[in-house]
Amino acid sequence: MSDEGASPGGASEPLQFDKVEFATAAQARSCASCTAAITEQYFEAAGQILCPACADRVGGKAAGKGAFLRALGYGGAVALLGTLVWYAIIKIADMQLGLIAVFVGLGVGLAVRKGARGRGGWAYQALAVFLTYASITTSYVPFVISGISEGAKQEQSKAAEQPTTEVAKPPEEPMPAALALVLFVGLVWGIAFAAPFLGGTDNLIGLAIIAFALYEAWKLNKRVPLTGPFKLAPEPPIVAT
Repeated sequence: MSDEGASPGGASEPLQFDKVEFATAAQARSCASCTAAITEQYFEAAGQILCPACADRVGGKAAGKGAFLRALGYGGAVALLGTLVWYAIIKIADMQLGLIAVFVGLGVGLAVRKGARGRGGWAYQALAVFLTYASITTSYVPFVISGISEGAKQEQSKAAEQPTTEVAKPPEEPMPAALALVLFVGLVWGIAFAAPFLGGTDNLIGLAIIAFALYEAWKLNKRVPLTGPFKLAPEPPIVAT
């Protein structure tokens, strides 16, 4: 069976497990994911009937080709959007709205779940948490770069004002541009990722809001609980009247 759980007639839609809906007798004869006919045994997830193959896929036993990459793509796109919105609010309104972090967590969590086709588990939970935190902290990157640039300019100004008394040293061999870029990017991202904690006790509320956003992203990608397998009872014979 393919990763999408598609039936011969077309691809299936992602399952929804937020609301329990019990299957009718007719629905119990087909899989809620791939619509394939169930002839021998089935599983249940939040009242929905699944064939063994789709149960393995939704429950996380079958990894599925490209499922994690698709979840990364969906979640990454929403995370990038969250970064742009967060940065715009800080830049334009000169204020931080903690509520945006909660929306980022919800949006990224839902996007990862959609990309994974409802498949849950610790790998997708960790992905959603990482993307949410990265989305929130990446908005600080422009400010970190600005701060580093201003600090460098001040150091250059101080050096230019001080008289030179030392003996001139031979010029050092410059660092390769690629290595310098990697180190600079690592420094900037490291500062940005640590930014929420740099405020210390003055940012306890902000840290609590971010923690709640991360929890929402984590919760939305919990593995779906499955029950079964159950044997399908044979249909009663039709008695002619």
